Amino acid sequence: MKPSPFQINRRSFLTRCAATAAATGLPLWFTERELAQAAAPRRRTLSPNDRPAIALIGCGGMGRGDTGNAMRFADVVAVCDVDAGHARAAAKQFTVEGRTPDTYGDFRKLLERDDIHAVIQATPDHWHTLVNLAAVQAGKDVYGEKPLTLTIDEGRRLVRAVRERKAVLQT
Repeated sequence: MKPSPFQINRRSFLTRCAATAAATGLPLWFTERELAQAAAPRRRTLSPNDRPAIALIGCGGMGRGDTGNAMRFADVVAVCDVDAGHARAAAKQFTVEGRTPDTYGDFRKLLERDDIHAVIQATPDHWHTLVNLAAVQAGKDVYGEKPLTLTIDEGRRLVRAVRERKAVLQT
């Protein structure tokens, strides 16, 4: 007796189910990366004639020294420190031609700005990973003080974020 096209055995049922599942899920699998890239903050490209705008997070001695060196090729537009006195002193130090950098007490507010291209991170060691990750996820390039992270897992997370966002992270 010849099986009718409407009769189905277990093997053909499982084969058709697997094919249907693959056909439905495959387009989503391919577009997941594109969707993640579309959701990522856009990086503004600079012409060779533009000076990048940088911000300092952590206004102690190391941060001010690094930022002073960076001022040769970049404009300091913002500084951030939990100690308002340190932030004010850094803003005063980096005032150029009457332009005083904005001061922040919370680095997350600073990272919301679209005009900042890169940050210099000079916070205490236990803050490095959090600040670096937040800056990279906000679409900023980072110059970070060592150690960048305190654990191997934190390092892997930071490397993954840098690769996904195509950011520059330098120590």
